[in-house]
Amino acid sequence: MNTLVVEQHDRVVTVTIDRPPVNAVTLEMQHELSSVFGGLAEDKSVGAVVLAAAGDRAFCGGIDLKEVAADGPAGDSLQAQVNPGWQWRATQHVIRHAAVPVIAAVERPAIGAGFGLLGVCDLIIAAERATFALTEINVGLLGGGSKALRLLGPHKARMMLFTGRPVTAADMYRLGAVEEVVPDGQALPVAQQLAAEIASKSPLAIRMAKESIVRIEGDEVERQYRTEWDYTNRLGHLNDSREAMSAYLEKREPEWSWS
Repeated sequence: MNTLVVEQHDRVVTVTIDRPPVNAVTLEMQHELSSVFGGLAEDKSVGAVVLAAAGDRAFCGGIDLKEVAADGPAGDSLQAQVNPGWQWRATQHVIRHAAVPVIAAVERPAIGAGFGLLGVCDLIIAAERATFALTEINVGLLGGGSKALRLLGPHKARMMLFTGRPVTAADMYRLGAVEEVVPDGQALPVAQQLAAEIASKSPLAIRMAKESIVRIEGDEVERQYRTEWDYTNRLGHLNDSREAMSAYLEKREPEWSWS
C-alpha cells in the first residue's frame, strides 16, 4: 500500500489515509481503498473498521486536481479513460457496501471528495476543529451534493453546493450528521472505542444489520448519485469547467465563455 496504512487490533481494523501533504485522492488511492474494503466480506476476523487520516492539514483535501488536469496517470483502464469518474463511484460503492460498519474519525478538514468519503461511512466522529466543505464549485465542478443532502438536509446542502463554504463539526452534530464531537486529538481513539463496542456484538447480526440498512436506503441513494454524476460529468466536459480549474491552478481570475 502506497497511500494507506492498515492496522488491526483484535476485531477492529483502522485504515489510515496517508498521502501528504493533504491526503488528496488519486486513482492509486481509489484502487487501494477498493481493495481493502472489498476484502472485508471474506475476513471473519473483522467486526468494524475505522477510517482515519494522517497529517495535520486535512482529513482529505479532495481529488488531486493536478492528476485530473494531466488526464490521470498512464495505464488507466479503457473504462476509466472513457468515463473518468467511474473508479471514484466504484470506490464509494465498495466502502458503502463494506461487510461491516465503517466509522470515520475526522480531525481536520474534509473537503470535496473527502466529504464524499464520509457520506459512504456509517458513522462519523469529529474533532472540534474539523470542518467539512464541498469546494468543487470553486474550480467549476460539482460533486457531493447527494451526500450533503442525505447528511445535512436540503437547505444546508444547497449552501455547501452553491458557495463552497465550510460547515463546522458543531453544525454537523446539530444536524445529525456527526455522532459525536470530541476534543481535538480524540477523534481516532473515540472512533476506535466505538468500533470495538460494535465489533463485540454477534458477528452475523452486525453484518446483517449493515447489509439491511444499506439495502433499505439502497435504490434512492443510488438514483440520487446517478443524477448527481450526470450533471457532474456534463459540466466537466465544458470549456468553462476547464478554464476554472486552470485559473485555480495558475492562481488567476477565470475568463468565462459560457461554453
